[in-house]
Amino acid sequence: MDTIIVHKRNVYIVGVGSLLLSAILTSVSQVYYSNRVQAVHPFLFTGISFFITTIFFQLITSRKKIAPNWRTARLPLLKLNAASILAFMGFYFALKYIEPAIVSSLEMGLGPLFALMLVIQQKKHVLKAQWGIAFGIFAASLLLIVAIFTGKSAVQSWDQSSILGVGASILCGLGAVFCTVYSKQLSQLGWTSSMILSKRFYGIIGLSFIATYDVLFTYLFENIGWILLLTVMGVLIPMYLLQKGIQYCEVFLVMMSLCFIPVFTFFFQLFDPRLQWSTITLIGVLLLLVFGILSVIVEQKNQNAA
Repeated sequence: MDTIIVHKRNVYIVGVGSLLLSAILTSVSQVYYSNRVQAVHPFLFTGISFFITTIFFQLITSRKKIAPNWRTARLPLLKLNAASILAFMGFYFALKYIEPAIVSSLEMGLGPLFALMLVIQQKKHVLKAQWGIAFGIFAASLLLIVAIFTGKSAVQSWDQSSILGVGASILCGLGAVFCTVYSKQLSQLGWTSSMILSKRFYGIIGLSFIATYDVLFTYLFENIGWILLLTVMGVLIPMYLLQKGIQYCEVFLVMMSLCFIPVFTFFFQLFDPRLQWSTITLIGVLLLLVFGILSVIVEQKNQNAA
C-alpha cells in the first residue's frame, strides 16, 4: 500500500514539474523569438519549425501503426488546421510588433472570453460568475491594449504595425479556443495526441512557405543553429512536457499552469534590452492571471456539480 502511495506521489511530482518546465520553456522561447524576429519576416520561423515538428510527430505516429478514420475525421482536421493558422501564425506575427508578455496575455486571457461567447452562441446556461470573469478579462485586456497605444508598454512606441499586432493577438485567442474544440473532436474519434500533432500544422507550413519562399533557404542556412535550438527547446519539448502533465495531473492543474505563462514571459522579457519595464503591463498581466485562475476554478466547480 505504501509503495502505491509513493508511486502516485512521484508520478504527481513528475506531472507538476513537467507543467512548470513546459510553461517556463514556452515563456523563454516567446521572448527569444520576439527578439530575433525584429529584422526578418515573422513567418520564416513558423514554416521551418512546424515542418520539423510535424516530421517528428509523424515518426512517432508511424511507429504506433494506428489507422485513423479519415471519413469522419476529415472535416474536424480541416477546421483544426484553419484554427491552428489563427492561433500560431497570429501569435508569431504579433510577437514582431508587440511585447511578448502582452501577446501571451491576450492569447491566454481572451481564450475564456471567446469560449464564453461560444457557449452563448450554443444557447447554453452561463453562470453569473462567468459573466463577471468575462467582464474582468475584457477590462484587463483593454488596459493592455491602451498601454500599447499610449506608449506605456515595454516597447514604448507604436505605429500602424502595432494595430496589426493587436488584431493578430485577438485572432490568436480565438484560434486557440477553436483548436481546443476540434482537437477534442478528433480525440473522441480515437486520434492520439501524436496523431493530431502530426496533422494539424499543414496549413501553417503551406502558408509560411508561400510567404517566405524567396528568402527561406538563404535564411535557413544562415540561422539553422538557433532555429533548431528554438524548435526543440521552445516547441517540441514544451509540447512533450505538456502532454506528460496532462497525463499525470488533473485538468485543473494543467489549465492553471497555462495561466502562469504570461507572468513568466513578463519577467523573462526583462532580460531583453529592447524592452523596458512597464508597470501597466505588469498590472494587466496579473489581472489576467487572477481572472484566468478564477475561470479555471469556476469551470472545475461547474463540472463537479454537473
